[in-house]
Amino acid sequence: MTHPDPGHPQVRTRPTAPNHSHETVPSVPRQAQHVTPPAQQHTVVHQSPAILADSFSLARPALVPEDEPVRISVDNNRCHIYGICQQEAPEVFRISEGGSLHYTRGVPAEFAARARQAARCCPMQAIAIEGGQGPGSGSSGDRRRTPPVRSGAGARASSRRIVVAGAGLAGLSAAARLRDRGFDGELVVVGEEAHRPYSRPPLSKQYLSGELSEEQLVFRADEALDAHWLLDTRLVGLDLYGSALELPGGERLPFEGLVVATGVGAKRLPEAPLLSERVRTIRTLGDAAAVRQAMDAARARHVVILGGGFVGCELACTARESGLDVTLVVHSAPLLRRVLGERLGALVGGIQRRAGVDVRLGTQVVDWQDHGDVLRLRLDDDEIIDCDFVVLGLGSEPRTEWLRGSGLDVSDGVLCAPTCHAIDAWGRPTPHIVAAGDVARWPNLRFDSEPRRIEHLIHAVEMGQQAADALLRGPERAARFAPVPRFWSEQHGTRIQAVGIPALGTEVEITEGSLRSERFVARYTRDTPHGPQIVGAVAFDMPLELLDHRDQIGRTRPRSRTTNRRRRR
Repeated sequence: MTHPDPGHPQVRTRPTAPNHSHETVPSVPRQAQHVTPPAQQHTVVHQSPAILADSFSLARPALVPEDEPVRISVDNNRCHIYGICQQEAPEVFRISEGGSLHYTRGVPAEFAARARQAARCCPMQAIAIEGGQGPGSGSSGDRRRTPPVRSGAGARASSRRIVVAGAGLAGLSAAARLRDRGFDGELVVVGEEAHRPYSRPPLSKQYLSGELSEEQLVFRADEALDAHWLLDTRLVGLDLYGSALELPGGERLPFEGLVVATGVGAKRLPEAPLLSERVRTIRTLGDAAAVRQAMDAARARHVVILGGGFVGCELACTARESGLDVTLVVHSAPLLRRVLGERLGALVGGIQRRAGVDVRLGTQVVDWQDHGDVLRLRLDDDEIIDCDFVVLGLGSEPRTEWLRGSGLDVSDGVLCAPTCHAIDAWGRPTPHIVAAGDVARWPNLRFDSEPRRIEHLIHAVEMGQQAADALLRGPERAARFAPVPRFWSEQHGTRIQAVGIPALGTEVEITEGSLRSERFVARYTRDTPHGPQIVGAVAFDMPLELLDHRDQIGRTRPRSRTTNRRRRR
């Protein structure tokens, strides 16, 4: 990669994918096209008038200012131009109408925090930050100007201890923010895996295909964290009132503050063979490494993937790109229906079929037979499929088994107040415990008061930061966490990006582009007592056009007479 002179804009151009339309779409929205809405995942409790009105002014997650400039570089081999960097730092990154990413290499101090956040949130971890003292130096003296004292290696100004339970991205984000805010006590990060925090989305894609190595998955934005890492350690329980984690062998780890960020685990089918090397899930780096090794050992030619969500669809993409025959077995129909709805999900099914994936919708496996050299599956329509390997992409379950009986509400993840403080079994927020990431269930007041879990990379970054702030401030002073969820996927070269929670929508309209061209932006709304509320937007190969929709999420639009007449029909 060649580097122009410092301070001049850098340019990254996305390679042109075959059979894609790249015409420039007008910025003026085209006439809306209504399509079928997604099925509801939750029973939605609409917000009270006070909550709804106040949600309009909910701010983005706060950043810690930096006082020195930084330098930016972008890895051309990783960048897919999803545009998240422009959402985080529009002063530094910009997508042109031609689909190129422009960025300023030399970033002044006033925009350094936003640039660093863009690096944390980059889906492909393609952005590197050089220089700067890092956030928090202005509020904690010269802590960043000298090599950090490692935990246990020297005296600390404070005897307090905060424990982060979970060494994933949410836990890393929380730990880094605690230091950024000037916490100078002991910081302990407990993780069940033996690895430092790494990016999970590439496990079913770039890592499985061999494009990225294990070392390239490790997060770089906060690699100099001053913490004690207690890895390869399983959590056994929580003594809520004694303020201590219970570890194997009867050990206890006392704390003054706790961040629960243990994430989720992969679902398994109870009827699937538990001991077969030919049936695997992918949730951790160890899972992905085992799948890659087992597929090679089995000399797999035909792979069956169970599950029509993002994981299953992306696994199908990876397997096809590796030259394997792929059968995608999905109990529901169409693909991604719970996220995108019927019509947009059907588009994804068409993309998969054009790439050579055998998509079986509305069916399931009812019998498994492992014959040693082949797996024989029988579907509920009595069809038999012989294959070399099966990968389960059936969704996830929150990792809260260690919290059962602790006194926290863990009915579906860790229930939290709007501030991220954990709620106990009696409905009270716990001042010294917060939760973050995939395991946390909380009410995002941008939408309503219904607690939900969100499982996306950017959400883990932002909620980890919010949880750390909330732990330091306490329930009375902490801000409410009301972000705009954002997620993405790539299906055989087509970029799918979303903001908000499209699954809450009851009406969908195409505001730019067209379904026929498979390049469009779809806006999702639902009816409330205060008018139609914008709950999400999804773009197919239109990252630039999606940018305008982020700040509209959660707002209501006035009802038009045309809309009212249409609904009465």
